[in-house]
Amino acid sequence: MRKLGNIGFWLCCTFLFFIPENIKAQLQQLPVSHKKASSPSVGQRLQQETLTLPFWDDFSTGILDTAKWENSGTVVSRSVGINPVTQGGVILDGTDERGAPYSTRMREQGLGDQLSSWPFNLSGLTSEQISSLYLSFSYQAGGKAEFPDGDDFLEVHLMDTLGNWQMVWEMPGGDLSKREIFTQVFVQIPAEFVHDNFRFKFQNRGRLSGPFDSWIVDYVFLNTGRNPSNTHFPDRALTKLPSSPLGRYTAIPYFEYQAHPELYSGIVASQFHNLDNRFRAMEYTVQLRNAETGAIIQNINSDTPFNPVPLSRERRDFISNPFDELDADLTEGIDLEAVIYLTTGDNYLINSISGQDTVFQRQVDFRVNDTIRQTIPLRDYFAYDNNSIDYAAGINQRAGMLAVRYEIEEEAYVNGLSINFTNFVQIGSPIEILVWNSLDQDPIYARERTIPQKESLREISFFPLDTLLRVQGEFYVGYRQFTNDFIHVGLDKTNDSGEEIFYNVTGAWAQNQIVEGSLLLRPHLTQDAPEETVEAPLEVKLRAYPNPVTERLVLEGATGEVTVYDSFGRQIQVNMSETENGKVLDFIGKQKGVYLIRTNVNQKPTSIRILVK
Repeated sequence: MRKLGNIGFWLCCTFLFFIPENIKAQLQQLPVSHKKASSPSVGQRLQQETLTLPFWDDFSTGILDTAKWENSGTVVSRSVGINPVTQGGVILDGTDERGAPYSTRMREQGLGDQLSSWPFNLSGLTSEQISSLYLSFSYQAGGKAEFPDGDDFLEVHLMDTLGNWQMVWEMPGGDLSKREIFTQVFVQIPAEFVHDNFRFKFQNRGRLSGPFDSWIVDYVFLNTGRNPSNTHFPDRALTKLPSSPLGRYTAIPYFEYQAHPELYSGIVASQFHNLDNRFRAMEYTVQLRNAETGAIIQNINSDTPFNPVPLSRERRDFISNPFDELDADLTEGIDLEAVIYLTTGDNYLINSISGQDTVFQRQVDFRVNDTIRQTIPLRDYFAYDNNSIDYAAGINQRAGMLAVRYEIEEEAYVNGLSINFTNFVQIGSPIEILVWNSLDQDPIYARERTIPQKESLREISFFPLDTLLRVQGEFYVGYRQFTNDFIHVGLDKTNDSGEEIFYNVTGAWAQNQIVEGSLLLRPHLTQDAPEETVEAPLEVKLRAYPNPVTERLVLEGATGEVTVYDSFGRQIQVNMSETENGKVLDFIGKQKGVYLIRTNVNQKPTSIRILVK
């Protein structure tokens, strides 16, 4: 989401419940209520085995390991970190596990998210081991999230023998040089904290009214026998999700691919990072698989050597060979999976070597970050997103409209829209689903709907259309809202398709230059043309214009009594006059806002929403 770079990000990172009503209407980036993995209960924790050294977590699975961590508010992300150490990192900010702010006061500072290890029994360590016991980790200040200021802090705490947390390290924000790099930190564990209930904790102190003052923590390692000058690891890792071989799209209709495979058979790109202090010859393999069965559809690259040989500490972008045209059966669509894996020689952490015998520490497996995968749907819809919900975006203007541009080579028919509305508070709110051939013209489809109930953040809502809409070339899908509150739509930070987002809050369309990422707003299409039917007598439809209204509203098609209700559901009286085709309603002197009009059309109850300006 956006085009202003880093400064535009924090300007747009505003929390829903604390935006003044008179803020300038615009497209903004917003928080989401993450459905985060819950930590084990106390009873469950007591049944767990005590953690043992060495301890290591690089968060590359994308899911927090609750066997290692007690979580309070953090979330793992594969897309918010800039040039991460490996595939994932933990975000600490000012929102709790529901995505809600810790405080209702906009400027309140205090303790935000916390990530605590479960206990270790370190009482058996020797004095030599204690003197070489270090906790290391890497951190980034902000990344693609909101940058922490100078009075914001990332902290490390240790638990003392009385069960109290004591701070042993802190880092203030405000240093912009740390926004795009991960800084490695070594914390020596003082002897007084080495006991049978040892624990460590990361926490942030900053603004508590939303997803502000963000820190990203990655690659946590605790062990004895360490030296802070030894900062390397015998680990080679992939750091970026595979790019889509479909070009700018991450999903396309299968019939579009079948007709134009040459337009959508591209390459896959990713990145590796050599964490070792020596060069290492490595190879990579890229496969296209059936996501459901795991069957290999194409071997794009097979054990392709990196040339030149990766140097110590090197980070390098790389690409696959071009994809061949698919010969898979796409009659009903398929989910593909792009899989990349490295052949690196990585293994478990070595504990000791004696002659021909090697003892491994099997709780540290450096191979887990050598493979990465991404689903590529060839179904019935277009998408720019990877179905990852990092933030949300929306506009704050009654009668404002938001649209996303798509382009299709084949003639097809739009039969539905999928939208991920992320704010659970807004379930049941009215919106108007819209489809345009061109934003210079009126929409070819407009129907009022309500934001439906859903159970989880990732659940995307499908809005079927009651008619098929022919499209070819560019077209636009989106919605109109009836509130000055932001309507939250899921935003994926993996890919930036911000130039395809348009909004209208002033009566004129503007191309997005604020929000970076991809909205989870997708059109569904079919090539099945509408069935021809015998023409029935033309039914009269209700038309209300102009909308928005300044003085008078023409209501064509209305029969029988007309009632008008304000935004609080109260029936109000307006002056009406009859016309040949309906009625004229006089709103001169009425309060500005949204009104609901109810009447009968073709002897059926009908309602329509209008805006009085």
